Amino acid sequence: MLETLSSTVVPLPIDLGDLSAGNLEVVIAHREADIQAAQALRYQVFCEEMGAKSTAAMQASKRDFDEFDAHCDHLLVIAHQPEGEYKVVGTYRLLRREAMQHVGRFYSESEFDISPIKNYEGNILEVGRSCVHPDYRNRAVMQLLWRGIGAYVNKFNIAILFGCASFHGIDPQQHRMALSYLHHYHLAPEGLCPRAIASRYVEMNLMPKEEITVKEAFTSLPALIKGYLRLNGYIGAGAVIDFDYNTTDVCIVVKTNLVTDKYAARYGKDFSGIDA
Repeated sequence: MLETLSSTVVPLPIDLGDLSAGNLEVVIAHREADIQAAQALRYQVFCEEMGAKSTAAMQASKRDFDEFDAHCDHLLVIAHQPEGEYKVVGTYRLLRREAMQHVGRFYSESEFDISPIKNYEGNILEVGRSCVHPDYRNRAVMQLLWRGIGAYVNKFNIAILFGCASFHGIDPQQHRMALSYLHHYHLAPEGLCPRAIASRYVEMNLMPKEEITVKEAFTSLPALIKGYLRLNGYIGAGAVIDFDYNTTDVCIVVKTNLVTDKYAARYGKDFSGIDA
């Protein structure tokens, strides 16, 4: 069931401008109830649908949450309903370097050595916990999420966007062609390449390059990873099995000044032309 909220109007602490399509709109959460609605959507998608483990507290509240939530900005796609109500139907969690100082680390650091990114002098942004309600998994919602991230990138002059992206399931062999394709064709350059931490490192090079059918491999990728690659994104070295979330994770890196020319020319950095 979708979370339904009152549409009480208060000033947004971060204004991304008018990002809407039909009855859908992108905003940054500015009320505790909005953040809880995003967490409820995450619980529905990650725990109930995808089989992620949850704590007793999560089960009691039907929300997915952790220590990072209080320090992140929560990007929401909301669907406006009759009589002034709206529903949270998509979300992304955003953590800038400045905000990260309050928790002491990025979420990705539990899986990847991201020191090349942290050593970068420009502004960096970790993205994650992306999900969309099953009734709204369409191009309009995905494009609004990309537009929202693009507007956020512009507002805070983000140079590097990074984070974990996932394949469903904990058996890398089920994704051997896709993982090998990412390794052979999209590995980040050495000076910017995160690496799965040694104790959790899972080899992605599971097939020789000459045995990969590129079109088949790309088609099999999760929609979110396809979107990052269309932004000229890179992949870090090695994957990580996340047993709690029932996923095989890779690390994504996007240098915003390398965003695919055709999208930058048409949309600036609002990324709205990226089809997931």
